Amino acid sequence: MSAPIPIAAPVSWNAALWADLKGLVGSDARLLAFAKRAAWVLVPLTLAIVAVVFGTGPEPRRNWYGDMLGNDFSQIWVAGRSALDGRGGEPYDLTVHLENLKAAFGPECRFAWHYPPVFLIPAAAFATLEPQPAFWLWTVLSLTTFALTMRFAACRRDAAWIALAHPLVFCNLTYGQNGLFTAALLTLGALLVDRRPWLSGLCFGLLAYKPHFAALAPLLLLITGRKTCLASCLATALALCLASLALFGTAPWIGFLGTLGETNRIILQKAAAGLELNASAFGAVRLLGGPMLAAWALQALVAALALALAIRAWTRPVEPDLRAAALLGAAPLLSPYLPVYDLVPLVPATLLLVLTAHRAGGLHRPERALLLATPLFALLREGAGLTGFPFGLILGLATLACIADRIRPWRFSGGRRSALA
Repeated sequence: MSAPIPIAAPVSWNAALWADLKGLVGSDARLLAFAKRAAWVLVPLTLAIVAVVFGTGPEPRRNWYGDMLGNDFSQIWVAGRSALDGRGGEPYDLTVHLENLKAAFGPECRFAWHYPPVFLIPAAAFATLEPQPAFWLWTVLSLTTFALTMRFAACRRDAAWIALAHPLVFCNLTYGQNGLFTAALLTLGALLVDRRPWLSGLCFGLLAYKPHFAALAPLLLLITGRKTCLASCLATALALCLASLALFGTAPWIGFLGTLGETNRIILQKAAAGLELNASAFGAVRLLGGPMLAAWALQALVAALALALAIRAWTRPVEPDLRAAALLGAAPLLSPYLPVYDLVPLVPATLLLVLTAHRAGGLHRPERALLLATPLFALLREGAGLTGFPFGLILGLATLACIADRIRPWRFSGGRRSALA
């Protein structure tokens, strides 16, 4: 009589899941393989949702979600239309701007225009189209620019593809925001600073439409004596200002300068966009119910730490990818107003951090934890609103801490793609 065949004990679902998680935490190869598989699902799904739910709708200027087509892009289109019609100062008159938004997209379309007049140049260009094709073109250009930049930064397709699956990319596309352009320009500027200083300065200068993101790079260029790059940056910003004056006159600049105090009141004091939207240190204190003084104090502390890290990375012999990551990680945390979609420079910062870790022998445990926690930030604003917990600030600080940990022991050995000596 033959011996009975032993039957393996059944493995519970929880045990199997726990084993898989332990494998991901302990193996860079398994984590990369998992990220690739997830990206092949998430990227097409993201694009489909943006195209179908947010890019079309039952009415020409409405999406299926019930909002105005393009969400935040709607006011870019309206401001651009005003500029095209010779009324470039209207976006800075809140009452008039709200009426223009209402006429174009309905009474619930209510945004205040805070951008400097240089942003009227691309806004006017997109406003030559009707809202729906303008939104589609905006989406395609922003996604393509970001994707190509990630491909350039990573020098490998799989890493760039994984970057596109990040929740902050989806966040920008659904809001119709400009964060992907901002992240791409910052990344290109940071990576090209030594190899193509004029082109790097051009990228930094084009960020003049977002002054709170544009300020850090010129400071670092000045401190490190990169005169060619700094000259290119300042010349580009000046050219944009002069172009906006030539195209739209002085009214937008007078309006912009006259509304700076009102912008501070609307955004910071009244938190008109919602406390859960602001992912800065200032916003975190206000979200938790803290007073203005405490909010400013924490903001000053976080900004000082971020600035110190960026200066350290740019004034010491740090590997170029890690130096770029420090700029990308620090820039968002300097501003007291940081909408969740403006956290997107953390995506290339994380990408460059991971590539640096890979060349140096592997990820550290905090870096693996950061990558594994990334999907939890898919609903940054909603999570903050429901729990009162500042998820956005935690993501920014965690990314910056991982970069700081890499900078501390690093020894430069020459070349952008060099490894530890």
